[in-house]
Amino acid sequence: MKTINNEVIYQIYPLTFNYAPGSKTDPYKGSYGNLKGITAMVDYVASLNVDAIWITPFYPWGATGFGYDITDYYGIDPMYGDLDDFKELCDVYHSKGIRVIIDQVYNHCAESHPWFQKSIDGVLPYKDYFIWVDAKGFDEDGNPILPNNWEAIWNSHGKSVWEWNEKRKQFYMHSFDYSMPNLNLNNPVVQDEILKIAKHWFDLGADGFRLDAATHYAPDPLFRDNPVYKSRKNKGKQNRLYDVNTKGGEDFLNRLKELCCSYETPKTLLAEYWYNKSKRDVKRIRKLFDDSACDAFFTGALNGDIHDFKRCVKDDLNVIPYAKKINWAFSNHDLERVASRMFKDNQTLNKKKMVMHLLLSLPGSVCIYQGEELGLSNPKDFEKCKHPECDPRDIWRNFGMPWDAGRAGFAMSDAKDDVVRNMALQPDDEQFKLAVSNQDFSGSMLNETRRMIKMRKSSLFNDFGNICFIDDIENDDVIAFVRTSSNLKKSVLLVYNFSQSLVNFSYLGENYVLSAESMMQKEL
Repeated sequence: MKTINNEVIYQIYPLTFNYAPGSKTDPYKGSYGNLKGITAMVDYVASLNVDAIWITPFYPWGATGFGYDITDYYGIDPMYGDLDDFKELCDVYHSKGIRVIIDQVYNHCAESHPWFQKSIDGVLPYKDYFIWVDAKGFDEDGNPILPNNWEAIWNSHGKSVWEWNEKRKQFYMHSFDYSMPNLNLNNPVVQDEILKIAKHWFDLGADGFRLDAATHYAPDPLFRDNPVYKSRKNKGKQNRLYDVNTKGGEDFLNRLKELCCSYETPKTLLAEYWYNKSKRDVKRIRKLFDDSACDAFFTGALNGDIHDFKRCVKDDLNVIPYAKKINWAFSNHDLERVASRMFKDNQTLNKKKMVMHLLLSLPGSVCIYQGEELGLSNPKDFEKCKHPECDPRDIWRNFGMPWDAGRAGFAMSDAKDDVVRNMALQPDDEQFKLAVSNQDFSGSMLNETRRMIKMRKSSLFNDFGNICFIDDIENDDVIAFVRTSSNLKKSVLLVYNFSQSLVNFSYLGENYVLSAESMMQKEL
């Protein structure tokens, strides 16, 4: 049976995926992707054999958080369409048996959101919609002293999660950039508002949510300093006991899950959940995941290079045995594309196919980021695209999906040729070499991805299970493990040789030889 716990999910970033005409709102005249464009590509998505799509934010936004800086939780940015376009999208994908998962960003919003502006002014009930704290005092120069030592994940104003607001004479908290203040999920009134938002999107047709930054929900209301590690390995790093993975966050998720279960077909929750992977913290985090109301977790496990893979998988399976709640991904909107990150300038078709097979062999659910099925690498000027002060509409050039190698632009655009050529999101020449229209042949990356996803659904890879790595192969560019089913009755040996060398190894008394850039799969 297919559930979110073993689904193959296709992630779509609407800004760069595809444009199609027909929306009542179209301020950019086809320069960017929209919801109609996603709907128009339903046959393509269905051909991948995926179970669900995950659409990143398409709400009105403040243009500093790549769509995650929302200014209206109930609406759709006019560049993407309107609520009718969203309902149509859900209906069309449901007709193909594909579930629709959408991003919900409950940890923070844009500083330009009306709620935050009213909170600054102390207007009820918005006064306590955000996390406001007094300064500890003032230094000799009159500067406010930070409330505690909590650190932001990224912040263009420094390391702290705290930003001083001169008008309110208090600090507000932001887990990410100062331009995205944290909502106060310790406040029941805010929770009630969020549940209204969730019901709004469920009632419109969403089958589930991907919960952005769920790790950061409802931090310690006492604002205690995080302890600092003293060990040589982690010296100076914080043991984040108080600003992430809190009981308050879990209590809110329980309320959200109650809403999910109130529907005839329960809605599902996929949470972005990062955790401290130190050994001393494993027991606490394991209990957190076991008890959580969420159906699955993206834990950021596979964001390193090929040499980090073994360690990352071991860490997560130690916390969530048999991967019963793990969602794996190699690429997404936050990460470099896997081909570039793992192989730099040494990318080959065989390596890309093996990475896709590796992902699809894992127990649990997996996400494939748009274009990963084509073997896309990072576009030109990638590094310029990840600065919080930048507007993606201005700088995310060369990020568009390359649909047709014969023309620059989106697949379904009705724009004239001269307009299409000047689109803000044209793929570059290297991306166009891997266009969908160029991969209509047996053995292409696209068709191999389709085949592998179909294979996964009829094999033990569709089951929960475990992975036992084979550690006695000396070549660091070889990944070898035995993948077992949850009942331990089935197992398969998988070996991926990403090196340029012939590899000899033995397992259970049998000798094997793998040529360069090749893999083997053998039932045991």
